[in-house]
Amino acid sequence: MCWNDFGRSLLFGAVAAAAFVPFAIVATPHLGWGGTLAAYAVASASAYLAGLGATRRQGLGAGLLVGLLGTGVALAAPTSRDAILAAALLLGLCRSGLLYRTRFARALVIEGVLLCAGLGIAGHLLTSSTFSAVLAVWAFFLVQSVFFLVGGVETRRENTRDVDPFDAACARAVEIMEQGVGGGS
Repeated sequence: MCWNDFGRSLLFGAVAAAAFVPFAIVATPHLGWGGTLAAYAVASASAYLAGLGATRRQGLGAGLLVGLLGTGVALAAPTSRDAILAAALLLGLCRSGLLYRTRFARALVIEGVLLCAGLGIAGHLLTSSTFSAVLAVWAFFLVQSVFFLVGGVETRRENTRDVDPFDAACARAVEIMEQGVGGGS
């Protein structure tokens, strides 16, 4: 499933918020509260990016990159707050750097505003309770959904010059079927 439009991105945020509860139940005894928040920030940013690509390959590549880099940074970060900030920055860099195309200054402003607003609201909502963490996750992804309402941003397509014609036809057929199943975007 892809969540590369406003409505589906909102749905992803709701699912990601609800999924925090079982994640916290399993992870908190092993990682502590801060470690659980940091691990979930990396995991949810990776999952979010995996569904944003124009193709599955692009999305999974960006999600895997954020997962690997985010885990490395989370392990090296002095605090869980730093790891959460790194996961958000990686999300913004991969979204505008790898998956979507716009002018550099515009991408910088869009990502800066969305990440600062998302982290600010989430930080305001977050206390030491699981319910506050659920609200914080949902609020962060709610703000990230606004990305799809901003004009002048288009999906980045892979270079098709070196692609086998059969692979290109298969990819196009899958894209058409996904659009038909999802109601056309």
